[in-house]
Amino acid sequence: MRICIAGKNNIAIDICSYVLEKYGKDRILVVLNKTDNCINTFQRSFKQFAELNGLTVVQLEDVYKLKDIIFLSLEFDRIIKPSLFETKKLYNIHFSLLPAYKGMYTSALPILNGERRTGVTLHCIDAGIDTGDIIDQKEIRINRSETAESLYLKYIENGVKLVRKNLDKIVTGDHTSYTQPILGSSYYSKKAIDYSNLSIDLNKTSFQIDCQIRAFSFRDYQMPSVLGFRIAYSKILKNRSYRKPGTLLYNSDEKIVIATVDYDIELYKDQFECILDCCKNNDIEALRRIYGLNKYIETKNEKGWTPLMVAAYNNSKNIFKYLYSLKANINAVNNNGTTVLMYAKDAAIKYGDNELIDFILQHGGILFQKDFYGKNMMDYLINQNSELYNYIQQKYG
Repeated sequence: MRICIAGKNNIAIDICSYVLEKYGKDRILVVLNKTDNCINTFQRSFKQFAELNGLTVVQLEDVYKLKDIIFLSLEFDRIIKPSLFETKKLYNIHFSLLPAYKGMYTSALPILNGERRTGVTLHCIDAGIDTGDIIDQKEIRINRSETAESLYLKYIENGVKLVRKNLDKIVTGDHTSYTQPILGSSYYSKKAIDYSNLSIDLNKTSFQIDCQIRAFSFRDYQMPSVLGFRIAYSKILKNRSYRKPGTLLYNSDEKIVIATVDYDIELYKDQFECILDCCKNNDIEALRRIYGLNKYIETKNEKGWTPLMVAAYNNSKNIFKYLYSLKANINAVNNNGTTVLMYAKDAAIKYGDNELIDFILQHGGILFQKDFYGKNMMDYLINQNSELYNYIQQKYG
């Protein structure tokens, strides 16, 4: 029995890694999404992973005629038509607690609708859209600070767990399933949200506006904007609104306050670029003045750089230690798996200063942590700077 994994992003990679370890690469087939350009973004490229691991990549049409195969759809970009397949073992992970939220935008719509829970569902694929029999589900709590981005990452994490839990039963055919309930069923198409023309409706209650801000907060795709200001997060105030909804009541460098249908709401302006500038220039006094800094500690830019990485690369030692005191992840990685320590290595070579390398390794930094290309810092350093390589090898190797 071969296993075909069709899809993208970390969920496809993490499941494929599990299958690779458990069954070996000869039993794996890969079908890629059309948009996979072999470049890692905030999610890894499944195409790059397949190439690095020597996996067999096929077209969807090649799988139709295969009988002895299990087909797993993991964020796959095409609708699967069971009638075209010889195998009946077709399965999908859907990011919702089916039967609710079939279709699109499951990272945004539950938040937008004020839901308190969602989940992931492993189900059989039938001729409908997310209508197949349910094999297993895992519930996810939506907390009051949940954004589309944080919820999406929860979907990935729990979707991987759900497949791993059920894979052996799927392979042996011992799994059970049940028909989706009628009550609570809902479906949303691509027209449900127009991401090309997003706007926050201010003629709403404070809770509804807060839900909109969080539902549209996904830094790698878009951030919400209100009255021309890019908004990072919001806070509902206790005082009642007595002005027309949407009226600007207060404006500062940090935030704006607007009236709503019921309660005033504070909308905090996005400070992330300012934080990165401070990290680059070692301007710790300016950094300390930024309101809500803790909310940005693990935020990443388009390359996957956290503020700690920017500080390490620019040898901004005061800021680096300050961010660490705020519990910044000293072993964070960027889109290519490059570690904080690897950035400190570049700074040490450029500035002739090993202080940050010593600090990282003395505070839990992982010396031999590998990037997504299978190399650790010492693998790179041996060809870059033999003096620094020997220093680290003798002191920490």
